[in-house]
Amino acid sequence: MYSLSLLKPLTAAVAVLLLSLSNTTQASELCSSVENKADFSAYQGQTIKEVRFVRNDVFDLEQPNTYWFHRLANRTHIITTEATLQEDVLFKTGDALDAASLAETERLLRTRGYLRKVEVRVTQQCPDQQVIVTITSWDNWSLLPKISASREGGESRSTFGLAEDNLFGSGNQINLDYEHDSERTSYLLNFSSPNMFGSHWGLNTRYADKSDGESYLIAVEKPFYRLNAPWSFALTLDQDSQDINEYLLGDEANEFQKQKRFFDIQGGLKVSAADNWVQRVFVGATHNEVQFEETPDTLFGTPVKRDLSQFWLAWQYLQSDYRQMFNIYQFNRVEDINLGWQADVKLAYLAPMLGADDQGWQVTASAYKATELTADNYLLTSASASQLEQADLSQTLIKSHMLWIHKFDPQHSLVGQLTYQYGNDLFRDERLSLGGDTGLRAFPLYYQTGERLALATMEYRYYSNLSIAQIFDVGYATFADMGRTWGDNPDLPGSSGDQTLYGIGAGIRLLSSHSSRGTMIHIDLTKAYGGDDDLSGVEWRVLAKQSF
Repeated sequence: MYSLSLLKPLTAAVAVLLLSLSNTTQASELCSSVENKADFSAYQGQTIKEVRFVRNDVFDLEQPNTYWFHRLANRTHIITTEATLQEDVLFKTGDALDAASLAETERLLRTRGYLRKVEVRVTQQCPDQQVIVTITSWDNWSLLPKISASREGGESRSTFGLAEDNLFGSGNQINLDYEHDSERTSYLLNFSSPNMFGSHWGLNTRYADKSDGESYLIAVEKPFYRLNAPWSFALTLDQDSQDINEYLLGDEANEFQKQKRFFDIQGGLKVSAADNWVQRVFVGATHNEVQFEETPDTLFGTPVKRDLSQFWLAWQYLQSDYRQMFNIYQFNRVEDINLGWQADVKLAYLAPMLGADDQGWQVTASAYKATELTADNYLLTSASASQLEQADLSQTLIKSHMLWIHKFDPQHSLVGQLTYQYGNDLFRDERLSLGGDTGLRAFPLYYQTGERLALATMEYRYYSNLSIAQIFDVGYATFADMGRTWGDNPDLPGSSGDQTLYGIGAGIRLLSSHSSRGTMIHIDLTKAYGGDDDLSGVEWRVLAKQSF
């Protein structure tokens, strides 16, 4: 038997343990639910007692019109792991709550394509100025097959592939592709990790074995993942080849192969900052060599090879004034729109010691600003300019774009766009074009090509509540486009004269609402005015884009 002297300390220890558990339970019970969970500023400076995660599968099986394939999809999908979500969280248990860090965490997680929706909320208020923060996420379907086959002009082309954008719930992406046509066969393997081991280092690799050569990419980057991040670094090695087509009124007129050899190393440093803005400087070196080879379909020769290798220095100003909005570029999804100024300036010296064709200078600058004119009117503007000077080359490229959105109500809006681009002495493979997804939707892709471009569009949008089996969200649009290109060399294929083109149309927008790629299918019935007589009728056009 145990002696009384041994039982007393054992009994005391048990009593202390039970008392501790009781106090912990009582403290937990004293935490009360918070009503305005998204108002982070009300809890500024309080201690984060606990960070909780609530992870949701792809499909909500409680929704109406739920079928067997929704249940099968959930059973075969691996939900994003808590460890993967934790890697992007910019705060931890025991920190003093910082409203900006909670908002930045939510924005950072929303950039991950494998997540459909993310909410970071203060959910409970506890004694001693402590709070519980809950991160709730909803997954996207991330396993995406690719199958396509076509035959045109006696030539067949087929593609088979498989992409997984959230490998085992880790947030990593792997892609396998097989492509075959009459001239070449290629196999492609791609792997990328947006945040390795929670270090905010990203990795992107690609290898392609083609019958006419190899292609590879290795990119390692530590970006400015948050406003006050102190430094950044990036290294990219890219060798690739692709077939480039030149078009005449939408029809292929010439083909050549473009071979690129690219190497870039750069570093960035935060030099000054305040609560809502930051200035950064970057320095880097780039080897950028482009060559061209003829193919059996080359009829009008190839562009001249070039090497624009350079040392460069850049400055960036970023003002942070993010708002959560809906129905700007997408629909039925939260969009983080920055109403602050964003500006960049880059000065480069073309260095023969890096391989450049000749000494020279290149200056580029860009600016972006979104403005809330009224509660229902928004104006998003951007502009950029580039000037390249070498012994035998003086190249200018200026771009400007304005997007105006008027919201009648949450489901109806009117959207207008103005685009003007001015180029001089542009490289032949980088000329400006209109048609298809580049504007003038009633016309084929690359219908007009030149060194100047003007485009105006007006569009009425209806964002419906219709969802097709939780697979596609449905929207509708009617639109009118007007534009033209000019100022090109008439001896080059694709030069399209000086005719102004017009087009009208109406269509359906199908948003792949639970897919990691978020592709939006545009199905439009269009009528073209101007251009070739073959376009005088009404035509169906189908495009896949990332925006409305």
